[in-house]
Amino acid sequence: MVRLLFILSALTFIFQSDLLSLQFDEFDTILYLETSDESKRIVYGDANGRVHILEGKNGQFQEIWLSEYLEGAICGLYLKDINNDGLTEIIVFTEQGRIHYIDVKDHRVIWSNPPGEYEHFNGHTVINIDEDKQPEIIICADGYLVVYDGRDQYEQWRSEQNNLAAKDILVADVDGDGSREIVLSDGYVFDAHFFDLEWQSPKPFGDTIDLIDLDGDGIAELIGQFQGRYIRVFDVDLRREKSIAQ
Repeated sequence: MVRLLFILSALTFIFQSDLLSLQFDEFDTILYLETSDESKRIVYGDANGRVHILEGKNGQFQEIWLSEYLEGAICGLYLKDINNDGLTEIIVFTEQGRIHYIDVKDHRVIWSNPPGEYEHFNGHTVINIDEDKQPEIIICADGYLVVYDGRDQYEQWRSEQNNLAAKDILVADVDGDGSREIVLSDGYVFDAHFFDLEWQSPKPFGDTIDLIDLDGDGIAELIGQFQGRYIRVFDVDLRREKSIAQ
């Protein structure tokens, strides 16, 4: 109860500061949900395995929905049309290897992956990496990199490597070859189309990763951050760590 009051107080401050849609990009388990009326809604997942929806009106938030227990601490939330039905779903990941789709309008759980399919998730993202219209689910699950079909709900591909532990995953052209790669924060780079391993760095990239073109050569450097403080910079096209002074 104290935790909920703290969250409501913090969200009320953000609401009153008109910063709502700007504050949540850095959080894996909290989303801003646009509505057709003038209300503002927040979706967040907690460590106790439940998803909450809060509605804000007149500067105050109230909880309007609470999920059933979803079998594991919530470790990721996304808003996507995951099954190409023209409607947006809330995609929920739990640390214990469960994936759930929740209907945005009536809050039904419309699909869940089978219990026991995976035991643990680390990093995850939801993005379209092929020629179809719907996004794929990309997860680091039980030591493997897995590409999961979001519409038909089956495992399209898994890596040969079984010791992967990426906390963060991004998909982008990181080496300037015109094709996108799947980059894992623990130092692996896979081709996003054929899934070949392009590079295994001798060092992990970071706990969290992002891209910035630091030297203006048109190819973004991979930036890794550890423990919210320490930075490493990599030239993926040259397969090396980069000195920031270079």
